[in-house]
Amino acid sequence: MLHDRLVEEGNFCFRYRSYIPLCLVPIFILTMLLFGQDLLIGDSPAEWKWVADSDGLQYNHFLIIIAIIVGFLGEAIRIYVAGYVAKDTSGRNTKAQRAASLNTTGAYSLCRNPLYLGNFLMMLSPLILLGNIFLLIVFTLLFWLYYERIIFAEEKFLSEKFGDEYKEWTLYTPCFIPSFQRYRKPDLEFSLKTVIRKEFNSIFGLVSSLFFVSYIIEMYAKKAFLLIPNMEITWLFCFSLIAYIIIRILVKKTQIFEGAR
Repeated sequence: MLHDRLVEEGNFCFRYRSYIPLCLVPIFILTMLLFGQDLLIGDSPAEWKWVADSDGLQYNHFLIIIAIIVGFLGEAIRIYVAGYVAKDTSGRNTKAQRAASLNTTGAYSLCRNPLYLGNFLMMLSPLILLGNIFLLIVFTLLFWLYYERIIFAEEKFLSEKFGDEYKEWTLYTPCFIPSFQRYRKPDLEFSLKTVIRKEFNSIFGLVSSLFFVSYIIEMYAKKAFLLIPNMEITWLFCFSLIAYIIIRILVKKTQIFEGAR
């Protein structure tokens, strides 16, 4: 049956959702090689492009700013979720669905899948740097096709576990696009320890992807290797790398984050 097949596909996609960013790399490179740095397929204003000339690469600072804002908006959503989430819910588990309780307050009163909304914005962020609408549309469609199946499997699991409580929540809470009409304050206090422990990987991953994409674009535009990408992103990457190393050592070697949810 189609229902069972979608659930099976959703569980498979759930287990391997961490590898989605890697799948975007060949799509990004192929788009860059086929369409270059055009905002639209065809002619587009020069100010929207990354231009290589005798003085070096003229960076499009507008696209850089938009990409950073979109990416950190996605991370802000994840931080908000992580800071108020109950223990043993909204985790990074990949083997099977789990939920000790049903989250219905805070970000989960705005939409049913706030973490996936954050993921979408964070994965969209580095793709914005190329300034190619075709790539953004293709990514959005692929993201929805993939995560639609994950959401389908999760909703089946939650419906079976929480029954009418879950079904009632879905009646007034949108799936993906937030609605502030029924916002409810979180039941728990904000936990900075939980945020740092859960999100330091994703923050570094976001900045690293911006750095990597900038490098690829510059290498393509200048036809040269061993270059330092845009300085703003390079400094951001260096700072996040240092912070990542420090936090990782603290998480692995100390008890500072004990008690985090």
